[in-house]
Amino acid sequence: MSRAARSLSAALLLAALPACVTGSYDRVHLQEPVREADLAGLAPGVAAFGDCLQRLGAPWRVLEYDVDQDGNSGAALLWTWRDASGWGIQAEYGDDTLSGSLSYDAVAAEQPACVLWFDHRLVLQRWRFGTAGDLLPRRQRPAPFADAAEPAR
Repeated sequence: MSRAARSLSAALLLAALPACVTGSYDRVHLQEPVREADLAGLAPGVAAFGDCLQRLGAPWRVLEYDVDQDGNSGAALLWTWRDASGWGIQAEYGDDTLSGSLSYDAVAAEQPACVLWFDHRLVLQRWRFGTAGDLLPRRQRPAPFADAAEPAR
């Protein structure tokens, strides 16, 4: 069987399946990156929260950080950006009894980020570059509330 005949056979076989497969090429530009030069004048232990915001602009996300016994807490500010392009693929299947889909987006796989951590007085403690998933703590479920009348489990 020739190569053209094999390709045509494969195409006809795929066309007969009750599924839809699509591909896409995406270009994404999100926010402007934070550079080390932007952080040069922000000394840990000295720089105030407002100084950092004035220099870097609004963060993408603000998180509570380092909560004390008395309820005072610091903050972690996350800046994230993306300037990327890449391929994605999506496959969908459906009939009267079963349906499902699967997708993959290569552009969103790694999101560069910078996090600045502040103590409860809102003075800069440290900063770090990395990916958003590596810099932020994993989500934790809160502990269940134990009523005084009910024994703890």
